[in-house]
Amino acid sequence: MVWLNSLRLRSANPAARRRAVEGLATDGNGQALRLLIQSLDDPDTQVRCMAVQALGENPDEGALQALVSALGDVNHDVRRAATTALGQRGDPRIIGCLIQLLKDRDPGVRACAATGLKSLGWRPLTSEDRAIYEVALGNTRIGLLTNGAAVGTLLQDLRHDTGYMRRAAAEALTGSHDPRRIEPLLAAVRDTDPTVRVSAIYALGQESDPTICPTLLNSLLDQDHGVRLAAAEVLQKFNDPAHAPWFLALLADPHFEVRLAAIDYVRRLGDPQVADALLPLLADTDSDVRLATAHALGAVANPSAVGSLILAATDEERTVREAALAALDRIDSNWMCLETAQRATWQLERMLNDQRPWVSSAAAQVLAKIRVGHSAQAATADH
Repeated sequence: MVWLNSLRLRSANPAARRRAVEGLATDGNGQALRLLIQSLDDPDTQVRCMAVQALGENPDEGALQALVSALGDVNHDVRRAATTALGQRGDPRIIGCLIQLLKDRDPGVRACAATGLKSLGWRPLTSEDRAIYEVALGNTRIGLLTNGAAVGTLLQDLRHDTGYMRRAAAEALTGSHDPRRIEPLLAAVRDTDPTVRVSAIYALGQESDPTICPTLLNSLLDQDHGVRLAAAEVLQKFNDPAHAPWFLALLADPHFEVRLAAIDYVRRLGDPQVADALLPLLADTDSDVRLATAHALGAVANPSAVGSLILAATDEERTVREAALAALDRIDSNWMCLETAQRATWQLERMLNDQRPWVSSAAAQVLAKIRVGHSAQAATADH
């Protein structure tokens, strides 16, 4: 049947040529081997892949040489197939070829080469070989520990056409301080895939170079909340008061995690003037945001927050109530004697009728504190 498959290989129909290669794979004579080798030049990628797979099962020396030549194919699928086939042959003579493939532009080829080398019992002799080998196996952190020798490979992967590979490369570069990575990572912050943007931002977070700040500040306006959060968390590390306007704007972000990051930044500023921007968040729909806001108001210690914190001391969440009372004590240990506290009593009295017993109970306790403080103040004045 070799003659029939030979005719099919000359067909203009790729499907016919694929059937021919499939038939030749089961034919062990020399003519079939020659035709399979010729098929490595077929214009159809699938035909070439099938030919490679068939040659991989052929023990002939000619098949081995043909597979080595297929390593230079322009298509990564063909190179992957050839690399896998060579690795499975268990022939130590191809170790050199597999080592070279650890630097292939396609991560799939690199992975196949590393797997083949591992099965052959190969051990890298230099730190560079070890780094590239570990990265190819997916052990990117180990690769970067070896003097950054794998950075070049990872920078190449930042331009891969698959978002997963670009993200993995950015994540791996988080552990590197190689200056070559800065510009590619800044470009990755503008990637079409938001997960790549997030990973690139966190990778840049290891840098102290202020030149990356403009790119990160722009990321605070990203449509994806994960990107905005990553940028906010990284920018916090710079502790730059000049970024305050950006973070004050984030207090109104639609996503609670971003609001939390903004509150944390504002709290660290310790500027009493930010209290007015924080006060609306005591009524936030998210209890974690309300809790963080109460802590932040206690930290900035602006007396203008006393009235709002008194009402927050009746929050439906116990942790928020406790944080509000603690913040009041930090602002003024005698807050219950302040005129602001007296003005809040009518609202607290209304809350005594709240259908939620924990709210009405909290209101009663705060009212009691204020009344005791007022009585003590009046007694002191009389004396």
